[in-house]
Amino acid sequence: MQKILVLLAFFVSNFVRSETDPCESNQYPIKWKSSLSHPESYELPAIFYKTNNSKVIVSVSKAINFVERNMATHKPYLKNAKAFIISSLSELPKNKLVNHSSLWVPTERLQGQELNKAIHVMAGYQWLFEGVLLNNEASLSINEKLISSSNTVYMVGKDPKPAHGLNYVHKIFVSSSDNVVFSKCWLDSK
Repeated sequence: MQKILVLLAFFVSNFVRSETDPCESNQYPIKWKSSLSHPESYELPAIFYKTNNSKVIVSVSKAINFVERNMATHKPYLKNAKAFIISSLSELPKNKLVNHSSLWVPTERLQGQELNKAIHVMAGYQWLFEGVLLNNEASLSINEKLISSSNTVYMVGKDPKPAHGLNYVHKIFVSSSDNVVFSKCWLDSK
């Protein structure tokens, strides 16, 4: 729990001081690149992750299947987060496309295990979109038009000003034409 709160505080402090945010740079060495393909239709209900004018769309059935197969439960807060995600997805109205952020647990006034669960629900949804997208199972729309392909780049490099022993920056971003449709950045010690 303490490590998670330290990492969360670190990320928040870095975002506040964006001029020193290592995630703002795209100058890290490219570890790999790949092309992705996307289904040009999806079944409802579905959830989406929105970035500017693009959406990553995952049907609820695919989302539940991915979470059931891949999300860990070896800690109580992970087990609770997994159960919450599956339950919230199962309760979505039929024939709806829903923004995934409306399914998060509000974190105001939460402490301890409940706060930990809420943080892992948010992280779980991001991880779900990343996994389904990189497995070529997510639909992708730009300006409300479904597209069939995109490109992925994964970079790893050293942070020139590391903090808390987290001296490596990892970045994944998925783009189509000039549109970044999904991105993730994290820091670690290797």
